[in-house]
Amino acid sequence: MAFQPDILITTSDGGVMVIEAKVTMNDLPHTEEALKRYMVGMQYPFGLLITPEKGWVYRDLYSSLSPESVKQVEEFDSTRIWRRNPPRQGLEFEAFVQQWIEDLTDFPTESLPPQLKDIVQGYVLPAIADGEVKAAHPR
Repeated sequence: MAFQPDILITTSDGGVMVIEAKVTMNDLPHTEEALKRYMVGMQYPFGLLITPEKGWVYRDLYSSLSPESVKQVEEFDSTRIWRRNPPRQGLEFEAFVQQWIEDLTDFPTESLPPQLKDIVQGYVLPAIADGEVKAAHPR
């Protein structure tokens, strides 16, 4: 089955970030590889895999046209970024993460992990202002 991300951040110029939000990450290497392939294929420079407890940030370095050009640039404790306890059901967690992304304009970005903070400040916040955050599939 083809990888289908949960949330997309886009602008009129194209994709900014693809997000996979899962209550549990049962097979990180497989999910990570699928995310990287999607990022390269759909030309998204940034990716985020996130669970209620942990997050991984990815950046396409554009060193090649293959998933090998996408590197994990940060792993972090996601319990520190939530303003309230996240739901433990799949679709509810996806909606929770989407709402968190949409609310980043009111979030103290200095409390974000360093690489995620740089990406949020430089790319995600402008994309939220000028583009859209949307579910990538029906919920």
